[in-house]
Amino acid sequence: MNDQSYQIEEKDGNRFVTVSNASASCRISLFGGHVLSFIPSHDNRDRLWVSPVAVLNGERPIRGGIPLCWPWFSDAHGKAKGELPSHGFLRTQMWNISEFNCDGTTSEMVLTPATTKGPGFSYACTVKLRLKIASKLTVSLETTSFEEQQAFTVNCALHTYFDVNNIADVTLEGLSGNYKDKLEDWAVKPAPTPYTFNGETDRIHQEAPQTLTIVARQSPYITIKSAGHDSIVVWNPWQSAASMSDMDAFGYKQMLCVETAVTNGTTLNPGDVHTLTQVIA
Repeated sequence: MNDQSYQIEEKDGNRFVTVSNASASCRISLFGGHVLSFIPSHDNRDRLWVSPVAVLNGERPIRGGIPLCWPWFSDAHGKAKGELPSHGFLRTQMWNISEFNCDGTTSEMVLTPATTKGPGFSYACTVKLRLKIASKLTVSLETTSFEEQQAFTVNCALHTYFDVNNIADVTLEGLSGNYKDKLEDWAVKPAPTPYTFNGETDRIHQEAPQTLTIVARQSPYITIKSAGHDSIVVWNPWQSAASMSDMDAFGYKQMLCVETAVTNGTTLNPGDVHTLTQVIA
């Protein structure tokens, strides 16, 4: 392992990893296996948003960056709401660096969680978070079922918070078809044209394209490529941000979540591998 191309900082009971190369820099919290920042060298603009009042000491999931949702998404775990943690348990445990390589312009890191078993999920499998840090950031959440394990189903998501400077100036390009609106009891509605934002948004698009673009004034265009998904989730809390203790009341103006997700379940048979990938440029 070449450990000369990243640095580890210990603070408030958490460990933070900074990876730097000629192409970009990336900051990762080992609590949650959570990418906090990705800054390409060609424009020095962070693609990710983290709440200025996010809790980073491991007491609760981090608001912003790229939270990992697994083995379920939201409260879709077959239990009563609140009985098990929303979005699963990967985002609330410490992760370890298991592999690292860097050639000067591209860094590759593999992180593994302390455990893949928890309340509501006892299947034998491994999970790896693979990061490729170059002029683009590639994030892959890889689930591998053991050969002796019976088939099981997971939902998962890369719950990415993008920095958009001003949500009122944002257009999301590449989404069409219908979506399910969580705010209106999952009513099915057509995607807006153009896809702009003027209020609280919580939508699951199941016509899931491979490429999307966030177009925003005074910010670089952000291109998002997805693979291994069946859904794109679009979320902005708008006025509901005021009720969140880890988000400023007006923090919604600077962020937009565009999430690469599996919300209909993917079944892994013995020895199967599923990889959920998001590429950010």
